[in-house]
Amino acid sequence: MQVTLQPLSSSDGTNVVVETNPQATIASLISTYCSQKGIAYNSSLEIFDEKKRPLPQFSTLSSLGITNNQNLLIGYSDRSFSLQTKWPLLIALGALIIGVIGILTISMMYGLTGGVYPTDYGVVMDAGSSKTNTIVYKWRSDKHKGTGCVSQEVTCLAEGGIAEMDPMKLDPVINCAKDVTKHIGPEDRPKTPLFFAATAGMRLLRLTNEARAEEILKQLNDHLNETQLSVRAIEIITGEDEGIYGWITANYLQQTLEIPQKFDPWEPTTYGALDMGGASMQISYALPGEKHGESSTRGLTLYGQVHNVFSHSNLCFGRDEAERRYRYLLLKDTKTTTIDDPCLPLGKTYTITWANLFKRPCTNSTRFPEITKSPILDVNYTFVGLSSPEKCKIAVAKLLNNTMCEQYQFKECFKKLDNIPDDQQYLAFASYFFTTDFLNVTKGSLEEYEDAMENFCSKNYTEVQKISKSKFATQYCFNSKYIHHVLTSGFGFRNTTWKNLMFVKKIANKDVGWTLGYMINATNLIPEKAKSERAISAAALSVSLVLFIIVIIGTLIFLLRNHRNESNDGNKSLYSKA
Repeated sequence: MQVTLQPLSSSDGTNVVVETNPQATIASLISTYCSQKGIAYNSSLEIFDEKKRPLPQFSTLSSLGITNNQNLLIGYSDRSFSLQTKWPLLIALGALIIGVIGILTISMMYGLTGGVYPTDYGVVMDAGSSKTNTIVYKWRSDKHKGTGCVSQEVTCLAEGGIAEMDPMKLDPVINCAKDVTKHIGPEDRPKTPLFFAATAGMRLLRLTNEARAEEILKQLNDHLNETQLSVRAIEIITGEDEGIYGWITANYLQQTLEIPQKFDPWEPTTYGALDMGGASMQISYALPGEKHGESSTRGLTLYGQVHNVFSHSNLCFGRDEAERRYRYLLLKDTKTTTIDDPCLPLGKTYTITWANLFKRPCTNSTRFPEITKSPILDVNYTFVGLSSPEKCKIAVAKLLNNTMCEQYQFKECFKKLDNIPDDQQYLAFASYFFTTDFLNVTKGSLEEYEDAMENFCSKNYTEVQKISKSKFATQYCFNSKYIHHVLTSGFGFRNTTWKNLMFVKKIANKDVGWTLGYMINATNLIPEKAKSERAISAAALSVSLVLFIIVIIGTLIFLLRNHRNESNDGNKSLYSKA
């Protein structure tokens, strides 16, 4: 049979008569047509009936009712997927993809960049009587109700008290400041405050040699300014301030600073703080109602709450200086160089130089006038242990005997407190903790403390070594007797109130000490920084979102209309037999 294929467009050439058979398909008819025309097969070609309806490619001529000598049309239909008709759809799809990606991108640029408060840093240098601890703290710049939520970042320890150092040889302390600076980004260093605060060791030096103390501070100022940090203070803080900062630390870690202070003295909402260092001791607690005793009380505003805190300090009554004065008082005269020491374990001796026993601020007195007239520069004094608890108790009690203190004209005498609040709970740290922890009575009663103290003070040196190899182990009889006397005779703790004492080293795994409280209080005066800038502004975000949404909506409308047109064309092209 023959079929005449007539071009769909008159410009595409002449008719072609194709020899075929009724079982041939429309696709094979197109292939034969291409061969006869001498052109490559093109899958975009279609064959149409007289009404220009496309014929299915794989249907046979007989199934479609095509007869011999029938005329059919051949060409490209509007439904073909040639590049000429496909590009509007591709552009629309591209616009849709760009719109979606654009919205995601600008949203991430706004949401994931900037808009956060930077981290602020501060450095506190605690220059104690036996060491200097340099600590880097950090907090979010926006703070909380005006006060920073401070955490410790890194520390550096320099052994030796600066009061004992040559003013021209402060390298260990300066090097620590430089070392911790490395943990602060270069861009943050000029904005990071550094506070150097010396405590009891320098307070004592200022009592006896003010010029030397000032020279040490001057040298520190010169060298600390080389750290690139912003040096805000180089000072000797008072014992009362040290106590207040310790109180802030204790209550910050106990999370009690945001609780409103009650005016009912029977319901304290914060903890008192007991601190004993090497050269001084402090006790501090919040007072209900209005401030009183202005010289020892300070109003603090922390995290939106006002606290009136009483602080009391005793210089020369830290553990180390108290022990020095204790041994000084054991002397009968300056010529006897071997002295019985009832608090030292039997079998143990302790030797101290003349200068370390007599030429110290806390032992400077009129007791031995011959020392002033004719110093004995090359004499050592040896103290021989007795392991005598009762004699130890009597000797330690002399430390708080103000009549004797005034008689010998010591520069500092113990200032007792007889009216501390009975209902107040206290956190006792530093030497208080180390001593009770050694005796394993941090949670015991006063009676249990006394039993452990008496038992340990009865042991000789060999027995003490079996308990602990620590070089400090032989000091714990004196420590325990001294702390017992301070707490009971000095501050008035009894069997019924001993339970108010909590001996701690850490709270929430954080060390308890005054430096954290110093930094927390200082954040009140440090301005907040603005949020970091976002990669795109809110205005640019809004405009961009509107534009991208318009693009997406327009594209969707175009695709929807295109889909409807194709559906309508498809319905019109369905072949139905005549």
